[in-house]
Amino acid sequence: MKKHFIFLGAPGVIYYSWLLALIFVAFIIGYESNKSISYPAIILGAIFVVIVIYTWLNSYFQEETDDFWVKLPYRQKFKLQSLEIKCQWKAFVIYKAKSKINTYLFLALKRKKK
Repeated sequence: MKKHFIFLGAPGVIYYSWLLALIFVAFIIGYESNKSISYPAIILGAIFVVIVIYTWLNSYFQEETDDFWVKLPYRQKFKLQSLEIKCQWKAFVIYKAKSKINTYLFLALKRKKK
């Protein structure tokens, strides 16, 4: 089963800061425009929405038998050496994942199964 997540730590800060910079530039262009409708701001906002949807759909981890696979939006799918729960709070779970080179932190929503 695929679990979508938000990745934390240094890679997450770098990725999401560039993403948020895009929406801030769209707001600045929109507010500084002389016209009632600023098309460059609308285009930048649309690009932001497309990238957010792409990020959400392409960031997941998946368990297959004893193997854990992770897909980040800017990388191909790769295998993890270990995946463990670092902490939990209500519906949020933070996982610590180790690959051959890096260690990642993922924030995922825990869903109740019926």
